[in-house]
Amino acid sequence: MEKKKRFVKRSTVERIDADYIILLGQRSNGKSYCVKESVLIDAYKNDNEFGYLRRYDEDTKDYMIVEYFNDFIPDKLLEITNGEYDSISVYRKAIYFSCTNPETGKVERMKKIGNVFSLATYERYKSRMFPKITTLIFEEFITDNYYLPQEDKKLFSLVSSIARLRKIKVYCIGNTISRICPYFSNWQLVNIPKQKIGTIELYHVKDEDTGTTVTIAVYLTDTMKLNSGMFFGNSAKSIVSGMWETNEHPRLVGHKSDYNILYTLVFVYDMNMFLCEFLQSKKDYDNYTWFISPKNTPVQKDTRIVSNKYIFNPLATIGFRALNSREQTIFNYIRDKRICYSDNLTGTEFLQCYKMLL
Repeated sequence: MEKKKRFVKRSTVERIDADYIILLGQRSNGKSYCVKESVLIDAYKNDNEFGYLRRYDEDTKDYMIVEYFNDFIPDKLLEITNGEYDSISVYRKAIYFSCTNPETGKVERMKKIGNVFSLATYERYKSRMFPKITTLIFEEFITDNYYLPQEDKKLFSLVSSIARLRKIKVYCIGNTISRICPYFSNWQLVNIPKQKIGTIELYHVKDEDTGTTVTIAVYLTDTMKLNSGMFFGNSAKSIVSGMWETNEHPRLVGHKSDYNILYTLVFVYDMNMFLCEFLQSKKDYDNYTWFISPKNTPVQKDTRIVSNKYIFNPLATIGFRALNSREQTIFNYIRDKRICYSDNLTGTEFLQCYKMLL
């Protein structure tokens, strides 16, 4: 039986009592829609404003913001505003309720309801005041490309510039494309990789300096069968079903018992650990490969460690920096992509971590 469509409900999201609300799930299941609806209703009924945040400045062009609200124009917006406004316009990073002039067809700005921000330029906002903003929407906060250096600290700085001494609500919205996200590790959201779909988990983080507690909610939204008929194969799974995105990666030929293990190390990237074994084929001694699998047990003493952070250990390095000429030779196999993986998810996540080290 086909699974019933369950779009994310605004009432469910609004009931979440948290400072930061992370909404994860497949595309087109209503995550962004319900948040947009909530802030537009709040702007109209309560005269509050909201912030719209993207990572890079090139994603905050005025026309892009208008397009973000296209699914509300004009019918839904007329409903929300009791027929008063039928459009959204953006001018110099300010968002407005607007009306279409029936004679000229021109959209005219009426009431300011929000501001547009980019995280890469967070320092621009330090001296500005945004006293009416009560909600910040961070769209596409998960990426399978590059995050900004110390991105979570930049987000905190921006939130501080907007909120000052107030409390505001921050929505972080992302498709489930990657579990390698600095927010998950830096905010100690340890259950996300194993969280069940359709559930909400709360994390309470206490600031030892101020004694205040920040609450973070992670809502892994329901999945639905939403296929327009334009997607197929493994690459479609994250789009259609909301699964964590994976690419196809090489698998080991035969069984692991067909190989000699010549060298072992553990690659640690934030909360993610991988067991990396350099193998030689027992059938063809000139055939070498790295084999990467998840590491789910504690790292043993005297283990060679490669990490993205400094570890006080003579056997640990930041990145794949060789300790000797032998290591340099076998590390070249990684650079040449002579690697096999236990499964596609491991391959996808290992390569993303490795890419962020370069």
